Amino acid sequence: CKKWSIIPCGVNIQACDQKYVDEKWFETKFPSNSYVLFAGSFESEVKDPTLAKHVIEAYNQLYPEDAVELLELRGYSRSEVVTLMHQCNALLLTSIREGSPQVVKEAMACGCPIVSVDVGDVEERTSGVEGCYVVPTRDPNDIAESLQKAIAFEGKINGRDRIIEMGLSNEQVAERLMAIY
Repeated sequence: CKKWSIIPCGVNIQACDQKYVDEKWFETKFPSNSYVLFAGSFESEVKDPTLAKHVIEAYNQLYPEDAVELLELRGYSRSEVVTLMHQCNALLLTSIREGSPQVVKEAMACGCPIVSVDVGDVEERTSGVEGCYVVPTRDPNDIAESLQKAIAFEGKINGRDRIIEMGLSNEQVAERLMAIY
């Protein structure tokens, strides 16, 4: 008899809907065209912002005609985060360690392409989602090449469908918890 369960946190899929995107706020605050959203604070060593910055430097050297800026995911309201995830070209996760990063699931629900190092359960979450890449190395050039593929995807990923398929909407997680108790 199995006496344990691992249930990752769910995602409020409805809150990630396109209808909550504030395009005017984004265009006013971020006048450039191309942004990559860093999955955390530049002050968090575990998120490895140094690697992320090296990835962006490598990307901009490899693809100068498609240069991007790195945005720190810190200090925004929930609705602003949803807007960022809808408007940025990709999410970049370079963490040294993670469990089941909520930021990845939220980006998936927003349709944001994801590039990540192989950490936590990101590979499992993004498996089969076109426009998402998990890089097996921590080499900035390797990550930059995957970032270029994610940005070239130029569309919304089907992450929302994958979240539902994995049973990770808030409603589905709540049902699983109720079934346990």
